[in-house]
Amino acid sequence: MSRNRIRSLMPHGSALHVALLAFALAILPSTAVCAASSGSSGKELPLQQLIDEAPPGGTLKLAAGTYRGPAIVAKPLRIEGADGAQIVNESDQPAVELRADHSALAGLAIRDTGAKTTAAVLLSGADSTLENLRIETVSSGIHLRDTSRNTIRSTTVSWAGPDVKMTEKGNGIDLYASHDNVIAGNTVTGMHDAIYIENSNGIRVEQNEVNESRYGVHFMYVNDSSIRGNTGARNITGAMVMAVKSVEVTGNTFVKQSENVNSQGLLLFDASDSVFADNRLEGNRVGIYVEQAQKNVLERNRVTVNYVGLQLKESENNRFQGNDFQGNVIPAEATDSQNNDVKGNYWDSFQGVDLDGDGFSDMPYAINPFFQKMTKTTPPFQLFFQSPGMAFLEGMLTSSKRAWTTDRAPAMKPYAADAYRPPAGSETAGTLIVSLLLLGSAVTTIFVTGVRRK
Repeated sequence: MSRNRIRSLMPHGSALHVALLAFALAILPSTAVCAASSGSSGKELPLQQLIDEAPPGGTLKLAAGTYRGPAIVAKPLRIEGADGAQIVNESDQPAVELRADHSALAGLAIRDTGAKTTAAVLLSGADSTLENLRIETVSSGIHLRDTSRNTIRSTTVSWAGPDVKMTEKGNGIDLYASHDNVIAGNTVTGMHDAIYIENSNGIRVEQNEVNESRYGVHFMYVNDSSIRGNTGARNITGAMVMAVKSVEVTGNTFVKQSENVNSQGLLLFDASDSVFADNRLEGNRVGIYVEQAQKNVLERNRVTVNYVGLQLKESENNRFQGNDFQGNVIPAEATDSQNNDVKGNYWDSFQGVDLDGDGFSDMPYAINPFFQKMTKTTPPFQLFFQSPGMAFLEGMLTSSKRAWTTDRAPAMKPYAADAYRPPAGSETAGTLIVSLLLLGSAVTTIFVTGVRRK
């Protein structure tokens, strides 16, 4: 309502007229709505001009049409786009840069085709919101820099450039030195890292879908934060959690990270005092990889149909309890890892004995590092996984068994109701033949070595 319209409704000269007029003028700047039309000419309207004309604290509504960036928002302002409203940007600057606190960008398609080191959307103001955006970029999607208490939700980010190496792409959502932010319900596809967080604390990454990137979620030097309920597929690594403390990674699903020799569903490196629970890790090269990590809790994770279920290296004082390991080619590998509390996990490759009927084996399950060490020095030996010949050699070399990582009371049954069952006839004749050849080769080598020594 305009000032003149308000004035015309008031009885002139009255005290009520003066009071109401003062009140209306006081609140108008913070509630004003400026509707911008793109017109019917098909030309691109300069977004910056519309932003400059909008009142501080108001809402700028963009009708369907095309608006040209780059643009800077230097005052509190909410920008909303109707269906069909899009921003195009060919410059080396962000399509939209939000510098002011208490700003918002919502409901817009953003096509950013200018090569740059920054992102399509740059947010440096605090207490702001990015929601329902559809970003296509040839650089990065969203950057947050030195800003706190923001929310990014229900937004899609995807690569719009040519088919290039992953290292030549930017990140989908990228935070640096930005604390207490929420990233929820977004979808990121085909970027370098889908969601990258560095030197930031109090971050919540929840219910996002991250696909076909290097790392689906990447935490680096992050504390007191969480990764909850996300899904990821066909990345190199589903979640990379590095140099973190007091982080919670729960209820995520990472599947089919398997096309790279370094692929993992969940990777912990130099992580401490953190919880990794109730995650589903399926069809990856390595389900869970843990290196130089300590004082973490890993429990109730479902690790199925991976090449290696659990890989543990140079890690100590972690607790592994109540996890399901089913259908993995190699259930677990562990080297140079001491004082880990491993108890009550289910290993489908282990046949235990439960004399007291408590549901846990009275016999421990020791993780033999022989296969890991052998394939590290001679990778082609991976062809002989789970073969009788490999089992024979593993059984012979047990002199250092006391130092092996051991589940002291394995569960007799899987915890998951829908337990994995391998397909019938999975052990083919070809595998059996190769296994027998390896066994024969091993026996021959031992015999020849013994004869030579004599």
